[in-house]
Amino acid sequence: MIDMRNGKLYICLLCAVLMYIITSCASYRKLSDLKSGEVPDVQLNMAGEEAYVPELDSTALKRPESITVVEDDGTEIIFMSAVKDEETGEMVAQEQLNEIVVQAKFCHVAERNGVVDLVFELAVPVELQQRRWQVRLYPKYMYMGDTLRADEIRITGETFRKVQHWEYMVYNNYLSRVVPEHEADSLYALRRLMETFTARHGYDSRAEEYYRRNFLEYINRKKDMAKGEIYDKFVVDPFPKGGVRLDSVVNNGSGVIRYYYVQTLAAVAGLRKVDMVLEGAVHTNGRKLCPLAATEPITFYISSISTLADETKRYLKKVVYRDMHFDASYNIVFDKGAWKVDPKKEDNAVVLENMRRHILEIIENEDYVLDSILVASACSPEGRYSVNEKLSMKRGEEIKGYLLRTLRSSKDSVVRDTWVIDAGEVTTDDGDGAGDGSIDGEVVKVTQISEDWESLYQMLGQDSMVHRSVLISKCRAEEDPDVRESVLLQGKDSKYITQELYPLLRRVKLNFKLHRKGMIKDTVHTTVLDSVYMRGVEALKERDYRTAVTLLRPYGCYNSAVAYMCMGYDKSALEIMEHLPRSAKRDYMMAIVYSRLGNEKLAMEFFLASVEQDESMRHRGNLDPEIGTLIKKYSLFNKNHQL
Repeated sequence: MIDMRNGKLYICLLCAVLMYIITSCASYRKLSDLKSGEVPDVQLNMAGEEAYVPELDSTALKRPESITVVEDDGTEIIFMSAVKDEETGEMVAQEQLNEIVVQAKFCHVAERNGVVDLVFELAVPVELQQRRWQVRLYPKYMYMGDTLRADEIRITGETFRKVQHWEYMVYNNYLSRVVPEHEADSLYALRRLMETFTARHGYDSRAEEYYRRNFLEYINRKKDMAKGEIYDKFVVDPFPKGGVRLDSVVNNGSGVIRYYYVQTLAAVAGLRKVDMVLEGAVHTNGRKLCPLAATEPITFYISSISTLADETKRYLKKVVYRDMHFDASYNIVFDKGAWKVDPKKEDNAVVLENMRRHILEIIENEDYVLDSILVASACSPEGRYSVNEKLSMKRGEEIKGYLLRTLRSSKDSVVRDTWVIDAGEVTTDDGDGAGDGSIDGEVVKVTQISEDWESLYQMLGQDSMVHRSVLISKCRAEEDPDVRESVLLQGKDSKYITQELYPLLRRVKLNFKLHRKGMIKDTVHTTVLDSVYMRGVEALKERDYRTAVTLLRPYGCYNSAVAYMCMGYDKSALEIMEHLPRSAKRDYMMAIVYSRLGNEKLAMEFFLASVEQDESMRHRGNLDPEIGTLIKKYSLFNKNHQL
């Protein structure tokens, strides 16, 4: 007797077998027709075009040896052609009649906004829409050395789909018998076994524990571990988990199935063309019944307005000055009333080393010659002004001595110049034979700031406190610096000023004066590459149109218009081009804009004008749909065409 626990499974299998037998005879006949070439071809047409089926020379088809295929029920089917399967190495049936027919060999596609849409129409005849069959078609795109296998198209027979559902029903029935571990107490099998045991031997708690922990749980775990194996056994034609654009279920075919397939590709730099082929096969009962021969490639030629960009380099006028100077400030800590530099005091050693390196970088520069260094030493307002005046001068002379020693120590390391230091005088000779860079007098000169009140005002002004603003105003109103200091220190901030701000005022400022080596004139006008503009042109070439528009918008030039048109800003592009001088490219762009705006008359006038200036624009017109449509519509370049 059949165990009722498995009754549902047996019923599912029986139904699937019956369905298979009922539909088998018709499918065999259709398969034989397919192999004999009597089934109409799957047609692959360019979207919007009428189908064109070329005549086939049957004598040109090479027929391999015949093979016999044994179906699941033992029925033998003889195929008159076979080829070796590249994946398995086995001889398999091969359809040789170019069942997928391409209407056109090439098509022009416009790239817009950084993408291209590749469109074709698929037509599947009624004869291929069999109940037990599933036709799978795979578009494959080749471009720039890469291959993209796009989402497949499936035409699924009604019986094929029912069998798929039955397969999943059988599998799900098995899953229903696998009980989660946390629900073990409710296992149906446990209750049945315990009922049988109790009927024979009476209730025994130890027997219940045995069945629960040792027997039933073991069996349940085995079922759970076998889920994958059971799935592979029963689900021979699984539903796709992704990568399918269309899966249409048919019942004996009620008409030709037509599907417009659109594949969007990013228009990367250098993309000029894309080749597409369509591969496919007929499937049934978990196996490939008959592969379909791939089509000859369709070539999509990609036209991009960005290729019309003008790559001519753009330059900016630049004025080069002979002389230059710049300032540097160093905070050297001096003791109160002292002018000698103590390298051991606070950060003086670090500051002096930074000063030395800075000077060496300047005199070793190959492009400039050092003319002079102006030393300006400052003091804080502390004490009498006359004392600070003398003190600042002494501090300046001290720094001057340090600079001269630095120059003297570097004379041997500077190959470019010959330095002569004598009694505080430094001269140079560039060694170019023209005496350029020769300096008379002292290279290092000293000036003084005495009390640096302006820097003090800036420090106090950084604070928004009202009373400090008032304090600054009072100090500025006092002309006598000694009286001014007394006013400064009358307030509550006197300690903060003397301890925190005064030390910062005791610093040295250096002004470096240089001139460009070998340059005689004060100014020279030259040109430099406009880097912003060229980055915009590069963005156009890379099809980064948003960046191109951002960078090129301020120029209002031809390339600005190209960038606008690539983004679809046609009116903005037109406003620019209307003010540009006529050229072949400019007129061609005008033709595209007017075509987009619906003014065909002006579009043709500008296009023909561009061709008159440059014959190559005639070929270019076939690449852009805005112009190509007009060429066909008005039969341009035919003798009898009229505007």
